[in-house]
Amino acid sequence: MSTDGEGNRRAGVAGLQSCGSPWACPVCARKIAAQRSDELRDVLAAVAEAGGSVHMLTLTMRHHRGQTLGELWRALSKAWRAVTSGRAVERERERFGVLGMVRVIEATHGEHGWHLHVHALVAFDGPVSRELAEVLGSDMFGRWERALLRAGLAAPLEDRGGLDVRPVDLGAGSIDAVAEYLSKITIEITGGTLKEGRRGNRPPFALLADALADGNADDCERWLEWEQASRGRRQVAWSQGFREWAGMRREQTDEEIAAEDQGGTDTIAVEPEDWPELRPQLAEWLDVAERDGVEAASAWLTVRRIGWARVDRPPRR
Repeated sequence: MSTDGEGNRRAGVAGLQSCGSPWACPVCARKIAAQRSDELRDVLAAVAEAGGSVHMLTLTMRHHRGQTLGELWRALSKAWRAVTSGRAVERERERFGVLGMVRVIEATHGEHGWHLHVHALVAFDGPVSRELAEVLGSDMFGRWERALLRAGLAAPLEDRGGLDVRPVDLGAGSIDAVAEYLSKITIEITGGTLKEGRRGNRPPFALLADALADGNADDCERWLEWEQASRGRRQVAWSQGFREWAGMRREQTDEEIAAEDQGGTDTIAVEPEDWPELRPQLAEWLDVAERDGVEAASAWLTVRRIGWARVDRPPRR
């Protein structure tokens, strides 16, 4: 257990081999999300200090039940490259004063199959009105839509959910909220692992929880598809030079973050023979530990008859 710079608890698990997946591993995903959240917070603070502004753009695409996750993800990747490359991007940098962008992908599954869309923070070198940001967003959406059409897909109409542009408040509390939201939206670990999304859509870890709970073959297949399609893909992507502008260190890979010892204090040891019982409920347990503390986490284990012991060793270095 450790605390961040704001005094918030952070819970993790030690003594396990890391895989480095921000998508399919509840242990590594939480650790990677914490690091990415810190990075997002730092870059937003840098924009605020420089007198800039930020808007969040959301780009979506149409989908249907017969499309595979891999097919949709490949189309999304092509569309995002069209949004962020070419001469139009350089012209937009000059016209709008764009400092850089950070992109995060959100994924859910529902009645109509897999649903992927992009959230992007766009930073400007000065104050930019929502109206002007919407002009930029419309230009970006045009490239997004054309690329999807070339890939055999389509985007919803721009004014019917295909594009959403919202200003980001760069006050201290808002920076924290946006950073946490974007760093966790793709993994749905903290505060939402088992909750359904809008219109009954389920995030990936909810699929896993349901598959483990009832053994439903469809949910098992969907989770396997998720593991395979997400493998090796980046959770958070930065536009070229944006991190350097913000004075940030070299970006660590997901694998490097997962393998790094973040320090903290060991507080609870779970009996090895009880690990298989805890593993499918790990995200929920860590949520309890972060929200309510060690005593609540201990009680949670006791109620479920999972063997544990208090250790409270000195902080690991």
